[in-house]
Amino acid sequence: MKYQLVLQWPYSSKADYDRLTSLEETIRDGLGDIGIVDGHDYGSGEMNIFIHTDEPAMAFEKAKMLLDPGNDLDHMKAGYRDFDQEEYIAIFP
Repeated sequence: MKYQLVLQWPYSSKADYDRLTSLEETIRDGLGDIGIVDGHDYGSGEMNIFIHTDEPAMAFEKAKMLLDPGNDLDHMKAGYRDFDQEEYIAIFP
């Protein structure tokens, strides 16, 4: 896989962490062969899900379809980078 796609939300509580692990499982189960969920992290007010993919835009669209538009997309940010690069390219919002 050539790219790392990162989905990011604000983090402030244990309930947010529980939500993060649930979202990670939902995306892992529904992503198919377009990408591989490579885990998550949280801290400094942010929580992230990492996806390895060769098609970041398509993987993002697939992941977005698996999320609840009212809750999961609010305050979400997404970006990707080539594993050889440091800078992320924003793709959402």
